[in-house]
Amino acid sequence: MFHTLRKTLTATLAVLCVTFALALAADGTLSGTVQNVDPQQGRITVRAGEDNVVELRAPAELLIGLHSGDAVEVQRSGQQATFIKRQQESGQRPDIGGALQLQPPVELPKSQ
Repeated sequence: MFHTLRKTLTATLAVLCVTFALALAADGTLSGTVQNVDPQQGRITVRAGEDNVVELRAPAELLIGLHSGDAVEVQRSGQQATFIKRQQESGQRPDIGGALQLQPPVELPKSQ
């Protein structure tokens, strides 16, 4: 009886440890390529590797200006995207959180 109880407790503890490790792994930063964006539903799908496709919930304002094929870095908490940054490619203006970050106008010197 004691032997069976001990095995059961050991197995339960192992399952809890694995579950906790997976929960911790779900938070953090994810880099990948946008596969699908649905601002109306508040969803984004990101391919973060050969076999790793993740669907996350996100506020519509984070999804503005994102398109399939964009390289992104996503900070997440569980299945919720908390910050999305489009990775810059040469020649593109910087984007943060799906919204364009405008630079202040530059005044040119007047010619004489």
